Parts: sequence; C-alpha cells; structure tokens
Amino acid sequence: MNVLILSAGSRGKLVSYFQRALAGRGNVVTTDSSELAPTLYLADRHYVVPRITDPDYLPTILDICRRESIDTCLSLIDPELALLADHADEFRAVGVTPMISPAEAVHRGFNKWDMYRFCVDNGIPTPRTWADAATLRADLEAGVVALPLFAKPATGSASANIRTVTDADELAEAWALAPDMIVQELMTGEAIDVDVYIDLITGEVISLFAKKKLRMRAGTADKSVSFKDPALDRFVIDFCRVAGFRGAIDIDLFVTDDGYSLLEVNPRFGGVYPHAYECGVDFPSMLLRNVAGEANEPNIGAYEEDWAMLAYEEVVMTHIEGLSRN
Repeated sequence: MNVLILSAGSRGKLVSYFQRALAGRGNVVTTDSSELAPTLYLADRHYVVPRITDPDYLPTILDICRRESIDTCLSLIDPELALLADHADEFRAVGVTPMISPAEAVHRGFNKWDMYRFCVDNGIPTPRTWADAATLRADLEAGVVALPLFAKPATGSASANIRTVTDADELAEAWALAPDMIVQELMTGEAIDVDVYIDLITGEVISLFAKKKLRMRAGTADKSVSFKDPALDRFVIDFCRVAGFRGAIDIDLFVTDDGYSLLEVNPRFGGVYPHAYECGVDFPSMLLRNVAGEANEPNIGAYEEDWAMLAYEEVVMTHIEGLSRN
C-alpha cells in the first residue's frame, strides 16, 4: 500500500508516522512545489511539482498516482483541500482513495464565515461574528458587543492578517487588510485543540485527542498538554455528526463560562497532531485500515492526560546540485 502526501512542506513527523504504519508494506511519497521542502528528503520517494494554482498541477499529481501505484493521498495545506475534494472522483478513477471530506464540508471549513453561519443554524456554540462593517458598527453603537474584537480573513490560513482591534481606527484598518475580512468576539478563555478521526466507512467519530494550547507560534501550538473531558467529547461527536467531515480533522475551540465554543475546523491533519500520535493515537493506521476496506472500532479517550508536547527544531541535510549558484 502506497501513500501520497501532497504539499508536505516541513511536516516530517507525519511522514515517519505513515512509514511506521506501513511497516515495509509500501512507500510514502511526498510532493511539494519547492525543492527546499524537508519532507521531500524524508520520504521513500518524492516529486517537485507545480504550484496548486498551475493548470498542470492536477494532471501532474494524477500521473504520480498512476506511476507510484498510490492507494491513498492527502494534503496538508488548506488551499489544496478544495481542489482535492472537487476532483475526488478523478483520484478514485485511478485507484486512489483520497483522505478528504465531501466537497461541501471542505468548502465550509475553509470559509470561516460559512462555518459560523453553519454553527448558528445548527445550534453549535461559536463566537459571534460579523462580515460587514455596517452591521458591526450598529451592534457596537447599540451595546450588543464591545471592543476589543478579533479580525481575520474568512479564507485565511497560517494566521496571516489576524489581529486584535481595540478602537475604531484599528477596526477600520483591519477591514482594509483583505477583501474577505471578518470580525469576531475576542475569546479570552483557554484555547483548546482537538484532533479527530471520522471513519471513512462508517462516518462515525472513532478517535479524538484533546490538548490545551500552552504557546502558539506561526499559527500553531508548539507547546501543549493533553487532557480529557467527557463534555468536550460529546460536543465534538455531536458536531461531527452534523458537519459531514471524514478522515483526520483538526478542531479549534475556546473554553467559555457557558462551556465550549467552536472557532475553526481544518479538514486535514492538524499541525499539532504529533502530540496525539506520541500519546498513542494513531490516525495513519486508522486511515490505512479504511483504505483496505476495514472499518475502525470506536476508541474514544484511549490516551493519558497531562502529557506535554514541547516542540523543538530539527534539520534535514541533502545535496541539491547547483543550488548555491541559483
């Protein structure tokens, strides 16, 4: 069985986790648009490919799938998820089971305004959000909400253009940062991240791993600690039953006085997934069982609390001909 990890970038741990899950039964193949992506040189085989916006990108990836006899593929970047979901049938036509949610769920997950409206429509607690300045201004004047607030692009990733706004001038500046800016209530409670695996065959949540974010860097936590809460398990399972996601997803939440509040969903392996794996929560093996046609048995809470993940930097050395002369 061969696995293709698209836009693998620097996610070297995930490459090694899939290699362990395969245990010599197949290869992990990685792609990236940059020959400087470390994961290219950690995989069993790799390809430097066009950018995802290039018309040749999809034909290139499908050709790699055929050439490498790929059984399953997944992407690690948000902008590529919609492409994978929209063309899932083309991957299946060449014998590949993509780890991707249905297109509707993927598009909703990528657009934070759409996700907000979905949560409101389905009674899922989520921070109050505004998509236009006039409505927000009226609510500020009516005392419905007060500064400070939090601004970010509806379709942003990697924490680009996010900011806390404390007065009218900063709010005006924030609206001008991107054409799809939204503004949310400023959440001051504890930040929570949950890795979830929804079985591709049964559609049920079969595993989840919760951690408290202790420190953030470049849009992801690099220090976190595991914990358990049955109320959080119920919140996540209930949400997933109506949201339609499949495979590995990552959910960001905050703790409020009224309980948990859902902030964002990334329908892919989250950046802090290594914490879950190192605590025994093995999503790669779950995916491989699904691809082999076997449903996973639910195993909620199969990890220990109070294990801290403390990330640190590693390096990959490789010889790239002529790079110093470019």
